[in-house]
Formats: sequence, structure tokens, C-alpha cells
Amino acid sequence: MFDPDTPIIIRAHTLLCLQGYQGEGYSPEFVTEMNRVSAVLRSNPSRNVKIIIGADNFCNVCPHHYKGRCIADDPDNVAIMMDSPDKMIEMDKRVLKWLGFPENIVVQWRMIVERISETVDSSSMDWLCQDCSWRKYPFCSNALDALNRKYENGEELFPQNVETSSGE
Repeated sequence: MFDPDTPIIIRAHTLLCLQGYQGEGYSPEFVTEMNRVSAVLRSNPSRNVKIIIGADNFCNVCPHHYKGRCIADDPDNVAIMMDSPDKMIEMDKRVLKWLGFPENIVVQWRMIVERISETVDSSSMDWLCQDCSWRKYPFCSNALDALNRKYENGEELFPQNVETSSGE
């Protein structure tokens, strides 16, 4: 359950991941958390989100989270280098810069999706998501292109949505 008055904390690159999320993930706990958050955001696009760089609630249930660091793409059989660059943090920084949001901003989900629809499509993902192991799947590319087309055609981004606090 979420306190409806408390912003949902989401790391910057996950804002893009949520656009193409298809119910798959790194573990059952990760999928459960993604399902839970995406349902709340879909049902209430006015919901406040705090955008951060670094580990969020999804990371806390991810098997690749190690002491605040993502080790998903670290080489196997190599000691974890805690002082080496974390690719997910670098991706967070790129997404924040691209979207023009400062770190730790609290903004409505609707405004985030609108900004993504205006500025991100599959071609921008080549730079934004260059280190993502999920790039080989079309989920995000297809979803971002569809969102971008909706924006370009002047379509409502949340057409069937009736705002509610249920599910929180």
C-alpha cells in the first residue's frame, strides 16, 4: 500500500522502463513491485513521483541490487568493484538530462509521461538506454514510439483513465 500523500520514489531510467513494462522482470518480487506501482500510476496519473538517481523500491527487491549498486551487467566470476561506475546511475543521469528534470524533483506522473511523449522515441533510446540488457527486447522501443505517435497526433495520453485512489 502507498500513502496517497507521499510521492512514489522512482529512479530516472525506470520512468522509461515503466512505459514498456510487460509484466516481466528479474524476480517474482521485482515483478510484483512493478505491477503494483504501474497499476497505481495508470489509475491515477496525477499521482506525485519523486525522481531520483540511484536505488529505488524496485531495486530493493531486485536480485541484482548489491549495497546500493546494480550488478546486473557486471561480469560473472569477477569481484564486485564498488568504486567502478554503476551503469544504472549513468543511465539515470542521461535520462534526467534528456527530460530536463532536476534530481529529487516531485512531479505528477502525468507530467512525466507528457515529457517522455514529447522527447523520447526508440531512436533516443540508443543513447539513453545504451547499457540496458533489456534493449534486445522491443517492449520499451515499441511503447515509446506509440506514446510519441499519440503525442504527435494530439491524442489523449490517458484516455480511459478515471482518477481514483483505489489500489493504493
